[in-house]
Formats: sequence, C-alpha cells, structure tokens
Amino acid sequence: MGLFSSMNIGTRGLQASQMGMDITSQNISNADVDGYSRKVLNLTTDYRYDPSYGQIGMGVDVVNIERMRNSYIDQQIQQQTQEQGMYQKMDDKLQSIESILNEPTDNSIMTSVDSFFSSWGNLANNPADLSARTAVRTTAETMVNGFHNAADEMMKLQSSCNDEITDTVGKINDDVKQLSDLNREIGQVAISGQNANDSLDKRDQLLKDLSQYTDVSTIVNSLGQVTVTTGGNILVSPVDYQLLETSSTTYKNTDGTSSTNVGVRFATSKRDFTPSSGQLAGLVNSRDVLIPQYLNNLNELAAGLTAKVNAQHEQGYTLNGYSGVDFFSPGALDNVTGKVDPVTAYNMSLSPSITSDLNNLAAAGGGVLVNTSEIISTTFGAAVDAKLTQSDIALSSVVVKDTVTGNVLVQGTDYIINPVTRSFKLMNNIYNAVPLSVTYSYNSNGSKGSGDNSNATAIAALSTSLTMSPDALGNESSTYDQYYSGFVGQLGLARQEADSNVTTRQNLVSQYQTQQDSVAGVSSDEELTNLVKYQHAYQAAARIITTADSMLDTLIKM
Repeated sequence: MGLFSSMNIGTRGLQASQMGMDITSQNISNADVDGYSRKVLNLTTDYRYDPSYGQIGMGVDVVNIERMRNSYIDQQIQQQTQEQGMYQKMDDKLQSIESILNEPTDNSIMTSVDSFFSSWGNLANNPADLSARTAVRTTAETMVNGFHNAADEMMKLQSSCNDEITDTVGKINDDVKQLSDLNREIGQVAISGQNANDSLDKRDQLLKDLSQYTDVSTIVNSLGQVTVTTGGNILVSPVDYQLLETSSTTYKNTDGTSSTNVGVRFATSKRDFTPSSGQLAGLVNSRDVLIPQYLNNLNELAAGLTAKVNAQHEQGYTLNGYSGVDFFSPGALDNVTGKVDPVTAYNMSLSPSITSDLNNLAAAGGGVLVNTSEIISTTFGAAVDAKLTQSDIALSSVVVKDTVTGNVLVQGTDYIINPVTRSFKLMNNIYNAVPLSVTYSYNSNGSKGSGDNSNATAIAALSTSLTMSPDALGNESSTYDQYYSGFVGQLGLARQEADSNVTTRQNLVSQYQTQQDSVAGVSSDEELTNLVKYQHAYQAAARIITTADSMLDTLIKM
C-alpha cells in the first residue's frame, strides 16, 4: 500500500461519514412525520488480496440504506384498523338512532303514546265534553307526528349511508391509484439494486389508510411491490389496478314510499362487492340491517296500536249513534297498484271521520258484538252495488271470499265497504257477478247513549293491556310500553357493544403502533449520538487525508 491508497481510504471514510450524517439529519427532520420509518446506514469493510501480505483493508464501503420496520406488526395494525372502522360507523349510526328516539325525555314517542291513552281516560270522565274530545284528537295528532318524525329521520339516516358509501368508494379508488403508482416506482428502484425506502413508507401508510375503508389482504413480492385483494378480487397488482364503482337500485317500502340503495361492485368485472369489515361494511350493515331493524320496530308499534285502537273504537258508538268507525286510517290506498299499503310509522294517520268531526269519537258502548255472514253478488265498477244486511259493521272484522275458488278478497284492493251505510263496492273485475261470502261482526241493540263512557274506558285500558309481541300460539305477551322499552333497551345494548368494540380496537391499534414505533420510530437521543459519531469519523478521515497529503509533499520535495 502507498500514500495514495491511504488518501483513497480517507476519502471513502469521508463519503461514508457524510452519508451517515445525511441519513441522521433525515431521521431527525422526520421524527414527527406520521408513517416515517427510521433509516440506518449499513457499512462493510472493503479489502483486496495482496500476494505479499494477503488481504489488505481498503477502507469502508456503503452496503445500503435500510428501512427499519416490522411488516408483521403492520399487518396487525391493518387488520385492527379494518375492524375499528366498521364498528365506528355502526356506533355512529346507533348513536343517531338514539338521538332520533330521544329517550328518555318528555318529547319521546312513548310519552306521546301515554298521553294519548290518558286523554281517553279523561274523556271517560265526561264523554260528551267537547274540550275532552279535542284533547283526544290533539294528543293523537301529536303522537302520530312523533311517529312520522322518527320514521322520517330514520329514513334520512338510511339515505345518508348511501352518500357516505359513495364518498368512501371514492377514497378507496384514490388510494388504489396511488398504490399502483408506488408499485411501479418501487419496482424501478428495486431493479436498480437499491431500496425504495421512502416509497415503501408511503405505501405502508396508504395501506393503513385503505384499511379504514374496507377489508384488504396484501402480498409483497421480491421487488417490494404489493398485491392488494379484497373480497377475493385483486384491487392492486404489481402491473395494474381495478377500481370500485357504485350502482343504484330503487325499491318500494312497505308503506308505499320508494327508496334507493347504492350498491358497490368492481368496475372491471362488474361483480358485486360485499365488504366484510372497514367503514364500508359498517355503512352497508347500518343501512341494510341496523336502521331497518329499529324502523321495523317503530312500524310494528304503529301498526299494532292502530289495529287495537281501531278494533275497540269500531265497537263503540259516536255521539251521532253510529258504530264501526275507525279512529286511525287502516292503511293508505296506493293509486298505482290499487292495493292498501299497511300502516307504518311513516304513513300512520287519523281517519277522515275523526279529523272532520269530533262527534265521531266513539266513547260510548253499545250492544253485543255478533258474528254473522251472508252471500252477495256484485257488479264491477258500480258506485253502490250491494248493501249488507246488518248495521254498525266492525270494518276490521270483514272477511270476503270467492265462493267458487275460495280466494280471500283484499279490502281496499278488491272491494270497499262503508261501515255506516253498509254499501259494498266491487273494485276488481275478476270477481264481477261472482257470489261472494261476506263474514263480519256488528254491534246489536244500539248505543247506551252520549253519557256512556264504557268504550272510552276500554280504549284507555289498552295502555296496560297485552297488545304486542305475539308468542308461538299467537297470544300477545307485552304492553305497548314494554314492547317499546324492549327495543329501546336492545338499542342501548347494541350501542354499548359497538362502543366497546371501537375502544378495544383503538387500544389494540395503539399497542401495535407502540411496538412499531420501538422499531421504526426515531429516537432524538440516538440520532444525536450518531451525529456526533459521524462527525468524529469525518474528522478522523479528514486527518488521514491531511497527513497523507503532508507526507506526499515531503516526498516530492526530497
């Protein structure tokens, strides 16, 4: 070895120390950057073989710049982030449902139901009193409005999930495009024999972000390029990517209204995509399961209350001496299909008889409820084609059958009956001039008079009667209050479970992140120590060059 070899060794030492200082500076500068992984300079001894002395050191050689990160922990973070995103969305929607039901407050649905039945109790004290009758109608309107508002807000909440699904699909597609770009960049660097450290950091951060939105699985090839799959389909490959897209489907609700659902599918294959976790899964589950569940509970309560009150109200007598009058509308006629839509919380309403005349409140009791049947034959389209024999018909008890086929006709679709005038009108041409068997109930012997309160008392008693939740034998097993409290209690438990799942996943992500930080995080103390170490190494290498230069100068001057 000669002086020039010593100068070369010093120069390589300067270069290695300078690179070490650059990497240390980069670590310090990005210590607080989310997703940044600490970089380490890997050095090795350079040498050559000399025939006289064997291996002779030729200084230091830079092997590479290594990114410090545990890929296993990244996978665990991604998995828990997916679960956290799903439960967070479900918890958000359950919290919104709690706000809609507004329990327990003075403005809740159950409070208005209790006030409605209490008004019937007050009417029983003075059945003919106009102010008491007004109170019954007013509390009924308040209760109906409460059902309407709750149902409307739940339907809006359900619709908002569609908007969030569309937004989430857009975010997923943005991440997919960026991951594909990074795959190409990582591959190009890897082919050159180097590590794409900063690109790999960005890739891992994007994968974590993508995990918030949907369930993903990843496989990394030898070049560091990632393949991302979801639902058995490839979203990102080393050479290409596939986007998601939304599609809309319109359907009819049980109350006759129309709704639109946003579906998700793969843009290339057009295969439907059903996420199993992530925010997308939480939104789909909230829209298709959670919200409909509690909306159906409200619908069942509204339908059950309507049916029981109507059945009892029809047995009573109005101030005008009529019975068979509905308090609530039994259902809305669909002008398109000609069918009567079932009563729901959204379309529940007072009957026209009650809204038009307070005298039609049936507070008085009357005769005995009698079951009977008769055969009639009608002509399609006739305004009044037949009249039933008995008066004071309980409309809810009517069953009409085709005597030829045994088919049961649908009230409001196949026929209409006016319970006061007993007029029967056929609406379906299929049964034109066909003998029909009409079975129904009616009150005999007439009203006990305007001072009678027996029917008002009976309606008020429905508040504490078993009217909901039929068992296997068809016997009701709960009151309105118990039924409502039951599903509100279920809502509270569901919210508690979702919140607990969110907290658990947050804690797990935090623990895994702490473990990752111990590997990939930047320690300022350690980096400052490295800075001093590289500084001293740089000074020593510079001294080697200075000394060799001085010796060369002496040699030249000899």
